[in-house]
Amino acid sequence: MGAAVSTPALAALLAQGLREIALPLERASSQQLLAYAAEVARWAKRVNLTGLREPERIVRDGILRSLRLLPFLPEGEGLALADVGSGAGFPGIPLKVARPTLLITLIEASRRRASFLMHIIRLLGLDGASCLRARVEALDDHPELRGGFAVVTGRALAPLPKAIALLTPLLAPGGTLLLPQGKGGERRWRPSPAAQKSQVLEFKKVPATPLLPEETVAILTNTGCFT
Repeated sequence: MGAAVSTPALAALLAQGLREIALPLERASSQQLLAYAAEVARWAKRVNLTGLREPERIVRDGILRSLRLLPFLPEGEGLALADVGSGAGFPGIPLKVARPTLLITLIEASRRRASFLMHIIRLLGLDGASCLRARVEALDDHPELRGGFAVVTGRALAPLPKAIALLTPLLAPGGTLLLPQGKGGERRWRPSPAAQKSQVLEFKKVPATPLLPEETVAILTNTGCFT
């Protein structure tokens, strides 16, 4: 892994955030996250990776908010996770760093963003991580992905009903869809009668901390009835 480029203040910010979300990490993992934040900030100067450009916002709103999904992941080694519309790698890269046994596939349409993701995978030495350049609307062109993931996630991918329709075909039977929705996301959900028969959906509130806002995570379980 390349040398981390960070400041003591940035390291302190990450450490504070990890304490707030009760996530102890090895020093090496924290250094990986700081190196990742530095690369996002560096690439964002010339590539439209993300709206997060300052290192402090990358740590707080990118990395730490991604890590708040960890408690919702099923237990087990070698869990296959797809991060669709991955962009700069949120939430997939932080989740992989914090839980190295995950097998993650980062799916991103943009050539430049996909190049960044492949660079980060190499830089951080993330075994069991890969990047696929593909549009979410064209995932039918990749039948090998269908039903292949225990967990599928994506941030700001599409309005919730559309995101569910696009992503549920990727879920294995019993798989879980995790979609961060911001504060009050459950109020924007209007399921159709057909959807109610095939989708087990719940909303979990993640409380605010001094650094992080309150938000809601939509959690859908694949009952095996999707068509």
